[in-house]
Amino acid sequence: MHWKPIDIEDKDLLTSFFTSQNILVSDLTFTNLYLWHYARHISWVILNDCLIIKTQYPNENPFIFYPIHKQNDLNSKKQAIMQLQEICKAKGLTFSIHSLSQIDKEELESLFPNEFDFIYREDRSDYIYSTPELIALKGKKYHKKKTHLNRFTERYTFTYETLNVDNLKELIATYQNWFGKINDTASEGLRNEYIGIIESLKQFSKLDFKGGILRVEGKIIAFSFGEPLNTNTAVIHIEKADIEYQGAYQVINREFLAHEWSTYPLVNREEDLGLEGLRKAKQSYKPLFLQTKFDAILKSN
Repeated sequence: MHWKPIDIEDKDLLTSFFTSQNILVSDLTFTNLYLWHYARHISWVILNDCLIIKTQYPNENPFIFYPIHKQNDLNSKKQAIMQLQEICKAKGLTFSIHSLSQIDKEELESLFPNEFDFIYREDRSDYIYSTPELIALKGKKYHKKKTHLNRFTERYTFTYETLNVDNLKELIATYQNWFGKINDTASEGLRNEYIGIIESLKQFSKLDFKGGILRVEGKIIAFSFGEPLNTNTAVIHIEKADIEYQGAYQVINREFLAHEWSTYPLVNREEDLGLEGLRKAKQSYKPLFLQTKFDAILKSN
């Protein structure tokens, strides 16, 4: 079995699997995988007509995401999982599947009754919001967000631009400058994210994401990018802003959704990774629900 490290040339093939199913978790888009493959080893294989994505963090056991079959053939999925279990067993590795949606979890349980232990991963579960609500920011629950937004609009004259080949290089240079100011104190996680963002922006013409830029007096002060997750949900991968401009995050969030994603009723703003500050920020936008994720660990005999 040959596992192929993920590369930009794999986009069309992998995306054909993703778009064949109603993908619910933010992990399974090509842009997301490409963005993070600089931080961890991500590879793939086609096994029994199923796409299998494997991820391995440094000094940790590898894991897979739930197999994707274009016709959702359950027997093909079962056979693929059984083959992978045997390979892990022969290597003395624990077999695990990460980021299972509730639907995937139930399907796996039906295919392998009582063979897996399931762990609910709140830190990895995705926050799902109403796109129209995040654009309008009406009512008491959005009062603080609307206040930040109003202060920004009162203080600054801003413009919004869709990311394109004409403003791409300027955005890359701007973000490189921003990160340069914190480079000496940045965590490994932030460094990996920075590399992934820069490399993804460089491949903008080949990837499928949309981006948006916010300017004040011609200066880029915020940007965001995302892509379709399924037919009714957009997923926002990255949102960055110059914190010297109070309210910039609220404005880029609204403007990006209003200009690029208004036809999608739902927006997935990914997980909080168990980080308290990120959790508070995501909860402050009043999610409709969490797209729950589970890890499945094969029980030892």
